[in-house]
Amino acid sequence: MRRGFSRLITTPVLLSAVLITHAMVSAPRGLLRLVALQLLSESSMSGAELQNHIGRSSGGVWRPGPGSIYFMIKGLHDEGMIVELPGAAKGTMRRYVISNKGKGELEKLKESAKKETRKQLELLAYYCGLAGDGETSKAMKEFSSKM
Repeated sequence: MRRGFSRLITTPVLLSAVLITHAMVSAPRGLLRLVALQLLSESSMSGAELQNHIGRSSGGVWRPGPGSIYFMIKGLHDEGMIVELPGAAKGTMRRYVISNKGKGELEKLKESAKKETRKQLELLAYYCGLAGDGETSKAMKEFSSKM
């Protein structure tokens, strides 16, 4: 009897730890556009494939919803950043690939992301210092200066 009772107590604790370690985070503005252009520069994908790839490659921490994915794809397509591959029959999955214009945009986004990452690391270093973690603060400052 105690064995079953013990399982009931430990299971919720373990589940809450799993949920905490896999909590969803909000992505910085423009990250979805950057990731989509990068992935579409590597191979053709559908919206569902983009969504699944992002979820897997982020370890499940970030999984943009279909509304975000398809809204972004429409925008990239309308701007000429990506092109739809021919051959998709009506009602089947549409696949996209980056265009030459999209390749130029991707390079701009990468540079912008690098600058933003440096600023965010500097802010986190400051935050760690305020929290009394001088060692982490110093390490983040050093890391951001090498970017």
